[in-house]
Formats: sequence, C-alpha cells, structure tokens
Amino acid sequence: MAPGPAGVVIVGGGVAGSLLALALREQGSPVTLIDPPAASGALSSSASAISYGALPGWPLAPTPLSRLAAGASSRWRALQQRHGDLGWRPRALRLHGSNRGLAAISRLGVLPFAQVDTAVLMARLPVLLAAAGVQIRPTRVQELAPAPVGDGWELSLGDGARCGAHCVVLAAGAACRTLWPAVPERLRSSWATVLELPVFPAALGPAAAWLPQRFARVELERRAATLEQVDWVVDPGLVPRGSGALLGQLSLIRPGGALEQPPLPAQSEEELRSGLASDPWGAAWARQPGRIRQAAVAFCSGGAPLVG
Repeated sequence: MAPGPAGVVIVGGGVAGSLLALALREQGSPVTLIDPPAASGALSSSASAISYGALPGWPLAPTPLSRLAAGASSRWRALQQRHGDLGWRPRALRLHGSNRGLAAISRLGVLPFAQVDTAVLMARLPVLLAAAGVQIRPTRVQELAPAPVGDGWELSLGDGARCGAHCVVLAAGAACRTLWPAVPERLRSSWATVLELPVFPAALGPAAAWLPQRFARVELERRAATLEQVDWVVDPGLVPRGSGALLGQLSLIRPGGALEQPPLPAQSEEELRSGLASDPWGAAWARQPGRIRQAAVAFCSGGAPLVG
C-alpha cells in the first residue's frame, strides 16, 4: 500500500479523467490516473475512443448540457494551443434530415462546427500525461472504501496493490456505479455501437461531418427511467476518424439503465445496419464494410452532467 493518502487519484482515463489530470498537474497537485489498458483487437472500447467528437457551435437539444457544449469548441482550441495537437479540427458540417432549409444552410458552411478526432486525441493523451508527471496505473479498481485510519480513501487494485489518496475522482463513466453503489440514481448507462470504416467514403467528397438534424438518442435517454423493456435507436451519422471514419450510432438502453453485459456484437451490428438501411440518407451506406466497436456510455436522463 502507498505510504498514507497523498494527492488525487482519478479513476478513468477517458477525456474527462485525462484532462482533469492535466489541469491538476498544472496546479502542482500529485495525480495518479488509474485506467485499464485496452485489450488488443477488443470489440469493446472506451466511450471516448469511439465518440464522434462533434463540437457544434449551437445547442443540439434544449438541455443544460447541450447549451454548455455549444461553447466547447473554443475551449478545445485553447487546450490545443497550450498542449499541441489534440485532434481539434474546424470541420465542414453536412446536416441531413427532413428540414431541407437547415440542410442547405449547413452546405453553405455558415453553421459554426468543429470536431475532435478521437484517433488523434487518444494517441496523444498518454504522451501528454507522462510529460506532465501524472502517474499512470494500467489496472482496474476492485474496491473503493474510506481509509481505515484518518481522512481519505483506500483503493484495492486489480494488480494486487493498494493505493491511498486524499481525494478520489470517479471519471470512469458507466463503470462508476460498480465502484461506488451510492452514485445517484440519475446516472444511467447505455451501450453504444458504431462501425469503424477503414477509409472515409470517397463518394462523399472531402472529409466532413455528416450528422442527422436531430439525434434520437437524446429522446431515448430522457425516457430511460420509464423503460419496461430493452429499447434502441440508430442515429445515421458519419464523421472522420484518423484515416477512416465512424459510421452510425446504435444506442441501446436496458430497463433501469444499469450496466450489464454488452449486447452480442453480431446482433448489434445487425440492428445498426438495419437502422441505417431504413433512413433515406443512411441507406446508401448500410452495407459499408467496417469493424464493429462497442462501448458503455454514462448519461443522466435530465440532460445535465453528473458532477459532485
């Protein structure tokens, strides 16, 4: 065990956990970041790694989180100016859906839009964290409990070690409740599935973000607390990622929104492709060859982030 509680332990090395670790190190705080390494070739991933990274300059939904997110692009640009390339890119936006007027406006390029390329971001974060002096522990937390003596916390890790800290931040997304059952009930979990394409489709021209005018996922999350059976929706979008692209987004929520075993990849792929095929825009890409990727996603039904 570490010699007494010291510094901050952050559980979860996605976007939130990693950027918090960088910010704390800039203030001089000792930080340990605990995040299990991704298994090679695994179908499951972190939500950060397969995120669209979309940064619209206007609220996508009438929620507090969407209004806050409308100003995120300028903050990402400032982070990139300070730390080097993090994948932030001004990006052409192409909206598709029933509102032809809005789709036409998006083609004119007057809607403010940017994207964080998560392939670049996830490759850069470990380098930045190491350079900043963040201690990275590639393992899992098995148990989190108050320290038996004095203030702080004690963590039992998957590698058999124990770790103490003055402060523990749960940035583990959907896994937070498995670590701390007292997390408020408004935190729920879904499973997201996307298709990772090896190349951006040439037929769509220069790399751009093709997004639906409204995301059905938002409405499904609002209904999560009332679900009596498994429900899912497919949002037909496509964004660049590295040299390839991410296509479609299947969101699956179980009753209660609890984190359970991931859905079968073959079934998720069938539902994702079926959803794309039923959409006027997505039908052209429903049979596009690609690799299925899944991730557990944390969300709050009210649309506000769970912080505190």
